[in-house]
Amino acid sequence: MARREGGHRRRTVGWLIVLTVFFGYFVWALRSEEVFRVVERKLEQTPSGLVVSGAVLNTTATATGVNVDVTFFDHHGRQLTQETVTIDHLAAGATVPFSTKPIMLTTMKDYTIHVNTGPNMYGN
Repeated sequence: MARREGGHRRRTVGWLIVLTVFFGYFVWALRSEEVFRVVERKLEQTPSGLVVSGAVLNTTATATGVNVDVTFFDHHGRQLTQETVTIDHLAAGATVPFSTKPIMLTTMKDYTIHVNTGPNMYGN
């Protein structure tokens, strides 16, 4: 009977090790897929309206152009508006600042920033 309990414990520890390795690889793989990172972000209230500014880092080995999509939401989670800032040349390894135009929003509760590189190989 004691032998069965020891085997069960070893199997449990073995599965925990396998799951930990898989989860570690999964996190590492997803991290390496993020080739453009928003490294700075700031929301400012100016007399002209709300302005979102920040910087985008290109971690790839090639220069490219990207669109930075900034979407504003109200307190119910509904989209209020979206603005796209175009960065025509983002050099390899470079960090480039961006800033939206001032937008007059009184009910804005949250915002998101998405770096859009255009359609993928599937057309999405």
